[in-house]
Amino acid sequence: MSDDRNKEARKVAKIMVANMHANMQNPNFEEKKEQLFQEAKDKVFANRKLIKIGIIGCGGIAQNHAFSISLLENNARKIWKWKESSQKIKPVLYALADINEEKVDAFAKHFPAKKIFKGANAGYDLINDPDIDAVFILVPTVYHLEYVLKAAEAGKHIFLEKPAAFSPEDVQKMIDARDKYKIVLQVGLVMRSASPIHYLKKLISDNKDKWGALTNIVYRDSQRKPCTGDPTHPSTWRKDKNIAYAGVLFEHDIHDLDGMISIFGEVDEVYAKIKNFAGYEGIEDSVAALITFKNGVTFSMNCMWNDIVYDSRRYELFFEKSKIRIIIENSKVRISVKYLDEPDYEIDVKTMDEFFFKKIGMPHVKAEIPGPYYAEDLRFINAIVENNIKSDIKAEYGKYVQEVIEAIYHSNEIGQVIKFRPK
Repeated sequence: MSDDRNKEARKVAKIMVANMHANMQNPNFEEKKEQLFQEAKDKVFANRKLIKIGIIGCGGIAQNHAFSISLLENNARKIWKWKESSQKIKPVLYALADINEEKVDAFAKHFPAKKIFKGANAGYDLINDPDIDAVFILVPTVYHLEYVLKAAEAGKHIFLEKPAAFSPEDVQKMIDARDKYKIVLQVGLVMRSASPIHYLKKLISDNKDKWGALTNIVYRDSQRKPCTGDPTHPSTWRKDKNIAYAGVLFEHDIHDLDGMISIFGEVDEVYAKIKNFAGYEGIEDSVAALITFKNGVTFSMNCMWNDIVYDSRRYELFFEKSKIRIIIENSKVRISVKYLDEPDYEIDVKTMDEFFFKKIGMPHVKAEIPGPYYAEDLRFINAIVENNIKSDIKAEYGKYVQEVIEAIYHSNEIGQVIKFRPK
């Protein structure tokens, strides 16, 4: 332990001892001991703010968030101390809920929580707990709307996994509840917190004169079907339209489409061909879409679910005089740049991370783990700390990308280019 931490610990100990001795002079000390000790403790920790977090849904994605929350709890002093706040901020994983008792018990062995809620009403019991400040809603899409509306009414801040809901209209209901009850509502659009996406925007801007016009973006994503109960996605609900609503584009590549929207802005028109090879009704597993942004940039998407044990995202951005290639596999990202006949060069992940954390106003923070989950959870908690109700990742972003996806589906249905008009 450092000298500073030793001094702080001794200071706290002296205050607690002084409070204890003062209380012992009270003739009713024995009768009121518990109350007096709690009052003494409250005085010592009056400048400490705990953000008590509950997780609803203990599936695979919950592990990513629980791990990130644990890291943020352990590093809270470093993260928020620089703000010179009068309060010490500390997020804690406080409660878990799942309708499946075995699942929540198994989850709690790895991520212990003070309170465990089980059974059919587990999620609502967690929401109604007055001790909880924020909830992570990590359940199948069909349940999102009701949980969000109940949590907002209870005054809980909400992190909601994507897709936000079955329709943009339902996302708007969530936005209205956010504004009415003045709570933070952040949708889990991970590319908004992926440092390579932010750095890519910088690269394009810094080199626009040198590289020439951006002519085409080619993107393809291959993922093992996340609905067959395989080890990477042990649940099967994604093959049921009544629970999941749609397939690969809606459930998976929504991230990448949103990432491109975050860089290039509003969409002008879309055209798509969608197929279903696995035979799950309404659950597409092949999408070929062409998206044109209002600034003229064309984005070609090829999205696939298959039986190959191979999860990979690849982007290629072609300019008149240059090319950028991005490969994402096993949570690792590689970005390489090719200019004319010069040798390729790679962008270091550390460089991208440092740029990203500086951009979001937290230059002192270091990426604890690869991938964007840590960063998006950090930004959610920071929105609570700063009372930034709309957060840096607005729920409106979730609504917009779903409107674009609906236009893509409609293009496939009618076999025509759709001039996109957001609702």
